[in-house]
Amino acid sequence: MPNSSPAPTTSFASIEVVDRPWFPYLCTEVEHWEWRTSGDGHYNFWMALSGEGYLRCETQTFRIFPGAFFIFSPKQHISAAHYSGPRITRFSAHFHPLKNGRRMTEIENFPLLGGEVQSLSLAQRQIDVIMRIALRRDDDAVLAQKLHEFIAQCTGQRGIIAEAALNPRISEALRIFREAPASVDSITQIAQKLGVSRSHFDREFTQQIGQAPKQFLINCKMIEARRYLESSHLRVGEIAEALGYKDIYFFSRQFKQLVGQSPIQYRKALQ
Repeated sequence: MPNSSPAPTTSFASIEVVDRPWFPYLCTEVEHWEWRTSGDGHYNFWMALSGEGYLRCETQTFRIFPGAFFIFSPKQHISAAHYSGPRITRFSAHFHPLKNGRRMTEIENFPLLGGEVQSLSLAQRQIDVIMRIALRRDDDAVLAQKLHEFIAQCTGQRGIIAEAALNPRISEALRIFREAPASVDSITQIAQKLGVSRSHFDREFTQQIGQAPKQFLINCKMIEARRYLESSHLRVGEIAEALGYKDIYFFSRQFKQLVGQSPIQYRKALQ
């Protein structure tokens, strides 16, 4: 008789699903998505099914990619963003871990940051089952059981990436590019600020992010440009200046190359 693998287990016996009927939640985010939270009173299971981006939790920054998952503990400060490529589709569920019918306040090995499932297709099928149950709204006990089994399986795989967190230098560069792209006069300036040579920084950034820092910075500036075009009455020249461009025509060419429309065409399409 073949040996059967034991069922995955967790340090808690069951869960209580929080924020029904809105969670569990499966969605594809907007193209230039950002997410911030200052913490909630529950745990949060979060998994990316498509798209790539970056997630910051407290002092660490992690890549978001298909199959990456996180379990956030209550009150953690989290932010995430997507800057290029396919949009991010993600699954998330809020829960309280239970033991002997009581909520647990501390869980061994949680928070769990930078996990990776071994089979994304299997995870997607399991999420489909969970979402079908969730949408019925009358099977919360079954929903909690299936969600607990899914969390146990993900954490039991121990598919934790040894170097999931980005190098602190790269994390700081990402923060600058995201939060203040107009302040960056040159990539060399950033490399010097971080205490490395330009060539070393280019190599390290490209290796960890999968994109050269110059292109990533341009993407960040174009995201900001789109926000200005969508939510302000600034003229195109004023937007270019606000993003550190001295040549409006160069700015417009870069915008069209990445977005497929000129800034004026993009704004008109919104009306």
